[in-house]
Amino acid sequence: MGQQQLLLIVLGTIVVIIAVAIGIDLFSASSTEVNRDNIISVLTSLSSDAHAFYKKEKQLGGGGDSYVGWQLPKSFKKHENGKRYIRARVRKNRIVFTGYGTEKGRNQRSPVRVRLILRPTGTQIRIQN
Repeated sequence: MGQQQLLLIVLGTIVVIIAVAIGIDLFSASSTEVNRDNIISVLTSLSSDAHAFYKKEKQLGGGGDSYVGWQLPKSFKKHENGKRYIRARVRKNRIVFTGYGTEKGRNQRSPVRVRLILRPTGTQIRIQN
């Protein structure tokens, strides 16, 4: 009877360890997706602001059909999540936003990275990692 109990304890411990490992893996994948979705949300908000600048006449403080002059707000260069930041390359007819997250991306080495390309005709989102 003692050997059976010992075997059940060992098997129970193995099952618990496997369940904990699976739980940690699921949590990690979920936090990466949340981080990526948060960056996409921020980039979409910034692109809306930049497009409003593009449409506004120069006399009213806008770009007058140009993105030149729009600046990334300083609060978005670094964020409350620490290392996450947004970069924007402004051209006349487009802005390329790149957002970097705090979680490791798909390659499990470098952080989450999302690129949004804003043109007068629309936006294009590319998940890079």
